[in-house]
Amino acid sequence: MKQELRIGFLPLTDCAVLVAALERGFFEKYGLHVTLQREVSWANIRDRVAFGELDAAHMLAPMPLAATLGIDGLGIPMQAAFSLGLNGSAITVASPLMEAIRQHYPQALCTSPVRSHGLKHLLSAQTPRKLVFGCVYPFSQHHYLLQAWLQDGGLVLGQDVEIRVIPPQQMVESLAQGQIDGYCAGEPWNQQAVSRGIGQVAVTSYDLWNNGPEKVLGVTQAWAEANPETHQALLCALLEAAHWLEEPHNRVRIAELLTRPEYLDVPLALIQPPLLGRYRYAPDEPERLLPDFNVFARYAANFPWHSHGAYFLAQMHATGQLATLPADPVALLAKVYCTPLYRLAAETLSLPYPTVDYLSSVHCLAPWVLRDASQPIAMGNSYVALERLRLG
Repeated sequence: MKQELRIGFLPLTDCAVLVAALERGFFEKYGLHVTLQREVSWANIRDRVAFGELDAAHMLAPMPLAATLGIDGLGIPMQAAFSLGLNGSAITVASPLMEAIRQHYPQALCTSPVRSHGLKHLLSAQTPRKLVFGCVYPFSQHHYLLQAWLQDGGLVLGQDVEIRVIPPQQMVESLAQGQIDGYCAGEPWNQQAVSRGIGQVAVTSYDLWNNGPEKVLGVTQAWAEANPETHQALLCALLEAAHWLEEPHNRVRIAELLTRPEYLDVPLALIQPPLLGRYRYAPDEPERLLPDFNVFARYAANFPWHSHGAYFLAQMHATGQLATLPADPVALLAKVYCTPLYRLAAETLSLPYPTVDYLSSVHCLAPWVLRDASQPIAMGNSYVALERLRLG
């Protein structure tokens, strides 16, 4: 008898691992009958997992940690034993603002990654007004990248700029209606703004922290403890799906599936190019090659690194979300990011896995090999562009 599971997701390209596991039969292979349920916001996903309406979900990587710390408004402990991938988001700015920067402060666009100094100059030169940027959820890599990027350019949060929480699929329309000046979100919502001519990508997560964390599979700790065999089957199915997605021809196939109304419901032209490493920053610019824009399995992408969790703790503290750091962060991170469960699933599939929980450095300028592993694992560069992001 197959185990029935309800898994929630938001309409973002990086739900591809879940879609591949369902559509390519990996869930079925491991005795799971899965229903994927499209949700309306990250807060909705949090609530439905917390109260048992969903068994598991596509979650922002810091969400299980925030839940376990009790700072998310609910305080129901959660865990993650699987990362759904690396990279995949960007900061988009309204086209009129970007054009004003190009006209008056072109030097602000000459750095790589593009910095936000031009926005500060515009505010100083014109009648002062507060900019408004959208962010998908307070406890998200998007929030930390966006804050760091804005502050790097001299913008003062609360004084020069306000950050509002908006579901990712509502960002483009909010930008079109002039409710926000920009946003940080995952794809395909940046490419949609570019295709409509209403927004231009200032910088991607790939530019700010290449191979940085993004999403995880989140469950409550109570569910994980009550369903250990089902949890392991779920991890094995997702591991196979993630590795299937690293083949270019399979990315073409998953892009076609993601266009369906029950998944992303957007044109193929907005989904496929970034999945294949081709990315458009502005309507009148050619695509740029970003081969690692979406990483689904390479570079130990599915491992729930405790070092990523330590970074989230530092960002929560630095941004005022967490008043004091926990007395025993090592024990907390071991509770939330469950590396032994991942290793068991990888060993079941004869896949290599890290034998350490922490990466010694997240600032590597060239590809390298992780030797603290069951077998050596090729790792990509993971440079961190802004000093504010190097906490933890």
